[in-house]
Amino acid sequence: MADNVVKFPYSASRRVHSQKPRRSKNGTPEERAAKAAALETAPADVVPLSHIRAQARSEVDGRKLRGSPLRDCIGVISFGATVVGKMHTAGLKGEPLAAIQPEIRKEWVETLDRAFQALATVAVGLTQAMETLKALQSETSDFPVNLPVPDLGQSVLNLATEYDR
Repeated sequence: MADNVVKFPYSASRRVHSQKPRRSKNGTPEERAAKAAALETAPADVVPLSHIRAQARSEVDGRKLRGSPLRDCIGVISFGATVVGKMHTAGLKGEPLAAIQPEIRKEWVETLDRAFQALATVAVGLTQAMETLKALQSETSDFPVNLPVPDLGQSVLNLATEYDR
């Protein structure tokens, strides 16, 4: 009875499975496009805005809409911090900076100069942002925040009770 067991050949099973069409759990590209078109909402007005939206999207780079102009400076500052760390490590090891090759020292000076310029740019940007927020806060602050006397404690309560008598 054990002689009758035949194993299905591996090469045949691979060939059979490779000839099957691909199946996606999210459907075919056509099905996905039809589903997306069905989910798109129509505008409230009858004004066709699709060509205007498409033109606006093509003119504006969406990646630049969300970001910080200071973010480009961070990498340069990071390289400068790396140079400072290397110098600090050399000092901890007792290695004189004069022993470092002149080409490397020149590169470090250039890197630190670029990092300093980037740091100045970040400082200006942060200062402008802080001034903008403070100006906005003073325009929109509520009554209790702008009281002329910061402490309305027991002395004010004592005055109130004196006038009630």
